[in-house]
Amino acid sequence: MRIYDFLNKNISLKTFNAFFFASLFIIVFIGLYYQYTASNKITSENFQNSTYTKSLEIREKLRSIFDKLEYQFIQEESQNIEKLEQLSSLYNNQKEHLNLKAMAAALNEGVNFGQYEVFMINRDYVIEKASYEKEIGLNLGQFKIVKELFDKVFNHTVKLDISSPKLDLDSKLKRYLIKVSDDGQYILQLGFSLDYSEEINKQLEYFLTENSQINLYLATEFFIQEINIKSKEIESKSKHNQYVKELTQRFLSDINLALKNKEIEKLAASDTRKISLNKILVKLIPLNEKLISFTDEKKNTLNFYSSTGSLFGERSDTLLFIKTSFPLAPLDSDLRQNLNTFLFITVLILLVLTLFEYYKKREITEKITSITEMIKHNQIIKDEKSSIKDISVLIDSYNQMLAKLNNQITMNKALSYIDFLTGIKNRKAYDESIESLISQYKRYGTAFSLAIFDADDFKEINDNFGHSFGDIVLKNISSVLQANIRNGDMLFRIGGEEFIVIFPNTNLEKSKQAIEKIRKSISLNLTLNRKVNITLSIGLTEITNQDSKDSIFKRVDNFLYTSKKNGKNRVTSA
Repeated sequence: MRIYDFLNKNISLKTFNAFFFASLFIIVFIGLYYQYTASNKITSENFQNSTYTKSLEIREKLRSIFDKLEYQFIQEESQNIEKLEQLSSLYNNQKEHLNLKAMAAALNEGVNFGQYEVFMINRDYVIEKASYEKEIGLNLGQFKIVKELFDKVFNHTVKLDISSPKLDLDSKLKRYLIKVSDDGQYILQLGFSLDYSEEINKQLEYFLTENSQINLYLATEFFIQEINIKSKEIESKSKHNQYVKELTQRFLSDINLALKNKEIEKLAASDTRKISLNKILVKLIPLNEKLISFTDEKKNTLNFYSSTGSLFGERSDTLLFIKTSFPLAPLDSDLRQNLNTFLFITVLILLVLTLFEYYKKREITEKITSITEMIKHNQIIKDEKSSIKDISVLIDSYNQMLAKLNNQITMNKALSYIDFLTGIKNRKAYDESIESLISQYKRYGTAFSLAIFDADDFKEINDNFGHSFGDIVLKNISSVLQANIRNGDMLFRIGGEEFIVIFPNTNLEKSKQAIEKIRKSISLNLTLNRKVNITLSIGLTEITNQDSKDSIFKRVDNFLYTSKKNGKNRVTSA
């Protein structure tokens, strides 16, 4: 009973809210913060540290694998220069009947580790012939660095180039040697390759688990390449180009999720064939430092990127990136277990909130909803009472304010249609009235006539007698017009010395008679202080089916201009 009596007391809304939110905050803070948040934080940190350590171990093991492969490759490529000279000799002897497959076979005689491939590149930077037919037709000129190198070779600025080792799409480690043929028509390119995907696969088996995934990427001058554990063939050069382009964009987007670097974001959208991609990445991505990480919400994985310096010697500028991915399912499972602790607190909160919700709905929510609906429609709030003191005060204050506001709006609205000088209706009132009359005419055929009056030589009156005298003239004109029109006719001052009279339900002839009467009355009788005789020039017209607000005004204004032009103090109509 005590709680019930407390809840039914006439308390202020501020006190009620303070009590409600303080109670809710204490319960939520104790239950959620100390049990749920703290437990989740520790669980997440343990998972992060564990996966981070595993990723570091994987990086070190992979470094050892690549060091071993690099050593084997260097040992076998010692004969490359001799093979390039042999290729040049074969070309000179067989240039009339070239058979590059046969030339490659001759170069590979006695070679037990690795394989040689032959390419002939013409002056358009296109691989014209090759022992590896898949490459025929590839335009190397699209790569800026390669084009510059080939130009130097053809111009004999560079006689021989031994390019850095690279990994191709099939996980083959290659080194290319090039020189210009004796006849200067081709660049002879010799590729020494070593297929070691099986060796990588064998080594990775030792530390791959069902709970992790490893992807290896190489950053070369132009693209990001992925070292596939299982070699795969790409059907065509166009598909190959599209594959490496998309892979490069995906890789850079992945890296940007972790680093949030605008330069990497721009790099992902650029054409990497025109820049030195690996050199830019060296500046943007921390190499050989702590791992960078990000969460892939779509795949629900935690991912780590580790990177190394140049592989296969400092000149190669080939960077290795290792991506290790760990599913977040184990972490999610641990976090769900933490919810069991939270359930007791949730039940307790629901019991407390149910009690408060009953009171809040009865004394606050329903009352405020009803009051809000009345306020929305600008209605006086009647038959609403509340035990909440603030709500009762709100109702009384609103009703008083609304009454004052409605009175003020009514007064302001009426004043907004009145010309302050003459006391008759103004241009705003005219605009609304003419639109309403035209609408009625087009709907019901209710005709009307429109007359515009302009005081003749009003500028000279102002100049000669002053603006105060001019104001008196305008007031007198307004008074004469008002006295000479019918009760249903409408008089407006639309600006300066111009007045408009609308004659509802009146045709042109009848309105013209009334206008002539007004004109003569002003011309004969309106003489102020014996100083000046006032006359009016008038334009008059009747509504037509084609008229709009603008067209009827333009026509009657033209008639006014005609009256002025033809001597003033007259009526022009049609």
